[in-house]
Amino acid sequence: MAASTAVQAFGTFLIWNYHKILELSSISGPSQSMDTIDVTSHDSDDAFREYIGGILVGGEVAIEGNLITGDSNGQIAFHTDLQAKTKRNCFIVLPMAVGASLSLAAFGKGFDASFPYEDKVGMSGSLQVSGKPTLLTTQATGISALSGIEENESAALSFAEEVAASTYAYTCTVNTASTWVKLTVTAASHTIYVQGTAQTTAVQGDEVTLGAAGTDTDILIIVYETSTSPRLYTLTVTRPAA
Repeated sequence: MAASTAVQAFGTFLIWNYHKILELSSISGPSQSMDTIDVTSHDSDDAFREYIGGILVGGEVAIEGNLITGDSNGQIAFHTDLQAKTKRNCFIVLPMAVGASLSLAAFGKGFDASFPYEDKVGMSGSLQVSGKPTLLTTQATGISALSGIEENESAALSFAEEVAASTYAYTCTVNTASTWVKLTVTAASHTIYVQGTAQTTAVQGDEVTLGAAGTDTDILIIVYETSTSPRLYTLTVTRPAA
């Protein structure tokens, strides 16, 4: 018997409106289904019920994790969109080594917080899929170049890692006085988002605000081509203490 090709789910992310929802421990779904229509008649063979296919249902996605009140673009944005009845584009992105994802449009349907005295502050929620979810099994080609400048010196960012399509984590350090960086992402024929903002390939993007001196800022870069699974890149920018 051939060895299993199963893979670990660790490193699967939910992207809500082109931002990662932080610190999820479980993502389940979408629970797709099909309605059936009973067409049984007196002429049905052997007195067995007969059915035909009806409406397809995109189903729901269930999420659980740690409640992170500072996740303004993820958990908090999801909660805000739920209350506003706002539909968003989403991806459930499997680990990069798998190269697959589910693409869907959804509404936030549920959001619960939990405060057990012997456990963590937690959250759970659900998404109602609207329309057809699409399984994407071909991965985007990915970036071919990444560069940037920082505020204080207008100098080029120096990454500790060599830029490559299959290198997903990058790090750099800026001047303590720099409060922003601007990135240039090169990925021909791709749709590009940097920290949730659409970018044009090989064109310098807008300012990305950094955290206070003495902190690190994670910048999420999403790139994908039509009908392909996104590649997710993270640039961690260190702004040293004064």
